[in-house]
Amino acid sequence: MKILAGRDKDKQDICAVLRAGRGTLDLEAVRATIIMLEEALGQSDLMPLFDDLVQATQRRR
Repeated sequence: MKILAGRDKDKQDICAVLRAGRGTLDLEAVRATIIMLEEALGQSDLMPLFDDLVQATQRRR
């Protein structure tokens, strides 16, 4: 749900979850859910945002 809101605080929270779940979080399952959300809402901006946040989190190791 944080990805839908997209506020700065939500983006920070997503990054925190990604860092905490590193190695155990099923990113493919998360991506599948985001794809379903995009399709249901007629949006195409959620996956690029998520991928940007994943990359940003990985760079800050």
